Amino acid sequence: MAGCYYVTAVSKRGLESAPSNKVCVDACPSLVLPNVFTPNGDGKNDVFQPLRCPRFVSSISFVVYNRWGAKVYETSGSSLAWDGKSVDGVDLPTGLYYYQATVSYAMLDKNFPPQVIKGWVQILREGVSAR
Repeated sequence: MAGCYYVTAVSKRGLESAPSNKVCVDACPSLVLPNVFTPNGDGKNDVFQPLRCPRFVSSISFVVYNRWGAKVYETSGSSLAWDGKSVDGVDLPTGLYYYQATVSYAMLDKNFPPQVIKGWVQILREGVSAR
């Protein structure tokens, strides 16, 4: 965890030593997103979410655009789990979509700028079976 730490020793009589040198360790932010998912209801890969364990994410804003540049989905919160539906709750068709994720991390420096991740994701629905 991000933070500053030092060590003290306590004797059997309860006397505490002076603190050691203070060491500050910052978070190592990490968020990796996939480029394909299959929201076809088979229970496998049905949600677009970060790969592995996202580390030190405090908030994320996520916007999805179709190939014509129209915004089709938007969310924000402390996690990301998109089910392939539009903002109106309608299943988006198979195709290529573009996204922008703005991620804030829990860092020692509270003014640390958010990371902006731009990419694309392919939605596959028809005739897809994950084994």
